[in-house]
Amino acid sequence: MTTIRDVARVAGVSPATVSRVVNGLVGYSTETQQRVEAAIATLNYEPDTLARGLKTKQTAVIGVLAPVVSDALASEIMSGVEAAARLHGYSVMLGRTGPSSTYASSYLRTLRTYRAAGVILISAAVTPEMRRVLGSNVPLMSVAIRDGHRFPSLAIDDEAAAYDGTRHLIAQGHRRIGLLAGDPASVLVNTVRTRGYVRAMAEAKLTPLVESGNSLYDSAPPALGRLLARDAELTAVFALSDEMGAAVVNELQRMGRRVPDDISVLGFDNTRTSLHVYPALSTIAQPLERMGELAVERLLASESLSGGPVPRILPHRLIERGSTARFIE
Repeated sequence: MTTIRDVARVAGVSPATVSRVVNGLVGYSTETQQRVEAAIATLNYEPDTLARGLKTKQTAVIGVLAPVVSDALASEIMSGVEAAARLHGYSVMLGRTGPSSTYASSYLRTLRTYRAAGVILISAAVTPEMRRVLGSNVPLMSVAIRDGHRFPSLAIDDEAAAYDGTRHLIAQGHRRIGLLAGDPASVLVNTVRTRGYVRAMAEAKLTPLVESGNSLYDSAPPALGRLLARDAELTAVFALSDEMGAAVVNELQRMGRRVPDDISVLGFDNTRTSLHVYPALSTIAQPLERMGELAVERLLASESLSGGPVPRILPHRLIERGSTARFIE
């Protein structure tokens, strides 16, 4: 196994100088840095981050936990996390958590062992159990979910976004608008977005019509079937994820309904999925990559350990594409 002393010997410098280069510290010339980096590449040297963490009480690792939600959403947030982490000299350890809290606890124990510099949760709220397992000295933050009552979070105003999406469809002349909601158990996202839709419908004196999927593609066709069974004359469907929205577009066309001539479809998130369907999906955009970048910056500033929850609300916007159109009777 290659050691730091091997790198120092090949580069013609001291082990202390190699350590400074590896850790991004100062005290060496550009020429020295180049020699050390060349030796590292030649010897395929990998620093022992765990051993380093035992001395510094922290490793250059950021943990990310992504529960079973939209893969497209998690992927775009991860792009921002990884870009910001690389910029600051950190690596990212990703854990896909399942429906049981034991999955998350297992990953958190591993991250605690590795003395991670911080942990980011995608579309999941921080729980007291997570904080207990991870310990009190590791920054912990939620992304794409508003959790301002207990821990720091980065999210859009989900209620306002769903309200704005519904108002847009109403402004286009739609009066029979069905909502394809996500998991009813998701109180901090799905329930809040549904509330925005219901409020907009009530203000327009329209009847809300809600069926639930689970935000994933396969859940949308049966939920759409339930919506149409309740009102076969719907002129618009608002799906609370792009994956469900794309599935709705495909399913409607399989049924012989034209999108948007017969029925408009609006999605949510503005992931790449919104462009992988024809017609392309109109959607409510979240700044997903920026959320990932900001989460890393805030973790490294230890904001979640600086005196209480600091929620940050980011802007959303409506993107009109081919799946929505004005309704004309």
